[in-house]
Amino acid sequence: MLIRCPLCGARYRVAPERVRPGIRIRCPKCNDVFALRTLPESPSEEPTSVARRPKVAIVEDARFFRELVRDVLAPLNLEVCEAADGEQGLELVRTEKPDLVILDLNLPRRDGYELMKLIRADLELRHVRLLAMSGVFRKESDQDAALAAGADDFIGKSFTPDLLLDRVRKLLKAKP
Repeated sequence: MLIRCPLCGARYRVAPERVRPGIRIRCPKCNDVFALRTLPESPSEEPTSVARRPKVAIVEDARFFRELVRDVLAPLNLEVCEAADGEQGLELVRTEKPDLVILDLNLPRRDGYELMKLIRADLELRHVRLLAMSGVFRKESDQDAALAAGADDFIGKSFTPDLLLDRVRKLLKAKP
């Protein structure tokens, strides 16, 4: 059976007895892991359709906190990429085009507010969902400022794992 990688478009054969809906496949060309969504009706040479894993970018200057967020998100089977400051974050979002960006508001080299405004101003990136977070959340006006800058949602850094997972699931489902 022919399979097509949703990321790089590479085509390759997989033994039909090894294929079933939902199986995870690693592309030998680009190394992307994707799930087989449907099986072909007949043994034709048309590649099967596949579902791409959602991509999430974490933009946070504290390495420990980036690792914490990545670990909390692990059960969702996401493709995760990371940046340590606002400049790296902007470059990462432009090159990787994630489905969701989880970003700290207090970043070096370009704060989260500015980063969100730049993402929202870019026609190619407007679809990206933005989850702003801050450890210095003091009042409702902080949340309002994040939403005004372009965030789709806001969460304090004192979140529980279940709360973060819930917010990420909702934002990924709401993707246009």
